[in-house]
Amino acid sequence: MKETRQSYAAILLPDGRVLLAGGRGGTGHDRTIVQKNAEVFDPVSGTWQRAGEFQIERAYLGIAALSDGRVLVAGGEGYHNQVTNSADLYNPADASWTATGSMGKTRSQFPLIALEDGRVIAVGGRDSALKLLASVEVFNPETGQWSEIASMSAPRAFHTATLLQDGRVLVVGGGGVEGPYLKTAELYDPATATWSPAGTMSTGRALHTATLLADGRVLVVGGKGKLTSAEIYDPTTGTWEPAGNTSQPRAEHAATLLSDGRVLVAGGLGNLASVEVFDPASGTWSAEADMTLPRYRFVVITLKDGRVLAPGGQSTEAVLAISEVFTP
Repeated sequence: MKETRQSYAAILLPDGRVLLAGGRGGTGHDRTIVQKNAEVFDPVSGTWQRAGEFQIERAYLGIAALSDGRVLVAGGEGYHNQVTNSADLYNPADASWTATGSMGKTRSQFPLIALEDGRVIAVGGRDSALKLLASVEVFNPETGQWSEIASMSAPRAFHTATLLQDGRVLVVGGGGVEGPYLKTAELYDPATATWSPAGTMSTGRALHTATLLADGRVLVVGGKGKLTSAEIYDPTTGTWEPAGNTSQPRAEHAATLLSDGRVLVAGGLGNLASVEVFDPASGTWSAEADMTLPRYRFVVITLKDGRVLAPGGQSTEAVLAISEVFTP
């Protein structure tokens, strides 16, 4: 990439390219640089190109794709861990950024989720005082403004939010940096603008991953506390069930749904380079080829041709600019 990045935000664009925004950079163990720029990966040419700058430096930011092809980024931490409430819009057509309305609260370590009606919700996170938030805000792309909606039952950061096939949003786990980590999950229903309980996992989780499976269930893997366990949430029954164990504990790892319906899980704290795949049909895990470098605080994205992109992240001695591609 053009810059070293970890704790960035990334998303697949409609044309098949991948947008990376913000993150922390630096050399060696130095992670004091906070990026205010973006870049785009073209899977056809295998190259990265700069994609402009937004209004303020951001790491641990939220990202979501709008229905008109633009991309919303919001919140995050700047220099000296200052948390922002600002937001920007990216237009892939001309690689330009424009400021849009600010959130009511400062937020970092939170997910942005695009709803089926085109709006976007910002769920929980940590504010500028590092307080965990239960509050939720919704962004209206037509007006460029945010408004507060019903709060979750518990404050959460380092959690996940997943758009289900029926349009509801599943929020799982979370907690402070050192815990306690929540076992609970809850559901947001945009039709009624209300939250409801979504069962309890076997263990508390934060900095885990949650992946929507092809059959509508959600696979949740790992988390802080050296967890190897995985669980599956079934929205039709509202229940959790075990999904085996990864070969190594994973937190701050990355996961993505492969084109064949399996889930690839890669890297994580402890400088892991290992990769595993979960098969929902058999409920089993299997090892795949290791990455060329250990990584955590990164994402993996399944490209439209079925390959998987793993860009940047934190490695053993440095923040990475190196990306790699896995061919299933």
